[in-house]
Amino acid sequence: MTNIPEVLFVGGFLGAGKTTAIRSLARILAGKGLKAAAITNDQATGLVDTVFLSGHGIQAEEVAGSCFCCNFNGLADAISHSIATAAPDVILAEPVGSCTDIVATVIRPMRALMKDKVHVLAYSVLVEPDRWTEIADSGTPWSIKYLFDKQLQEADFIVITKVDTLQGERTKEILEEVGRSYPESNALGISSKEGVGMEEWLNLVRATPPGERWLKEIDYQSYADAEAEMGWLNGMASVTLAEPVDGKMIGGRLTEMLAKGIADRDGRIGHLKLLVVGQSGSVKAGVTQIGEKPVLDGLFTGPVSHLEVTINIRATLSPGELSAVVNDSVTQFEESYKAEVDISAINTFRPGAPNPTHRYSA
Repeated sequence: MTNIPEVLFVGGFLGAGKTTAIRSLARILAGKGLKAAAITNDQATGLVDTVFLSGHGIQAEEVAGSCFCCNFNGLADAISHSIATAAPDVILAEPVGSCTDIVATVIRPMRALMKDKVHVLAYSVLVEPDRWTEIADSGTPWSIKYLFDKQLQEADFIVITKVDTLQGERTKEILEEVGRSYPESNALGISSKEGVGMEEWLNLVRATPPGERWLKEIDYQSYADAEAEMGWLNGMASVTLAEPVDGKMIGGRLTEMLAKGIADRDGRIGHLKLLVVGQSGSVKAGVTQIGEKPVLDGLFTGPVSHLEVTINIRATLSPGELSAVVNDSVTQFEESYKAEVDISAINTFRPGAPNPTHRYSA
């Protein structure tokens, strides 16, 4: 163990399971007597991930308003603040899911400019199994395929998540496919939910010298086009119900209504996340594809009549369409549950073209 904190970047496309993996890694580190902190990242404030991690006792800093690469100084400040206030042994940092070129624009500059403050570990990129299959679909926009491919090209470790959901030999098949497509990366499978492969991954990342796999070729126009395929929405709402109900059920139903609204407008989901918080508990609900059953993480110990909801949507719809999805879903929910929903904040946009602070490419 060095006398300066380690920084582990956990990258990957939208919906890959990065935040849940970070929570699990923090628990494993705690079991080793090591303290973890987290840094989350988004193009706007109001991120589900930050509230979720904080709710699990992990000090989480948030770099909001742009990606790590375009706000390197903001990331450096967040790391410095985390070190000063939490004194972590390991900082787990999660880049925006629509970003790539992380090694050249974030990791290599950090190794050069902050080498006396942190030790940056090998880079991991997480992949959700259904997304691996979906990207091969002819209906997936070329620019998104390009972005996904570039994310994997720069990974020291390609980590297939949610292997507990795979049947038969599918995990082995995906790992073999990854190995053929990206032979210079290490491929392994994990389940944050079941704990499968998590400690092995952590131990390997902490012991393996980084490969410096920065992208030799990247077309920033194609990269910008891929980011612009997705409309982004961050929102917050208060829900008051006429009668107390199970908060976990509410999280699932709201997620289903929002996903249906996206499907009705022929959109594809990058990720759709809700964090539902009430007096007796909280739950994170999410889907990464149309037609998928919401994944619910959390617990309410009793019925609730008032809830605070944080909403994050990334989907192939315009900002205006995303606002309409939320408004229509709120109306449907109010009618179905005799509820009153007050939207206190909503922010919709398409990300601008990336303009990194640094790019170390030699």
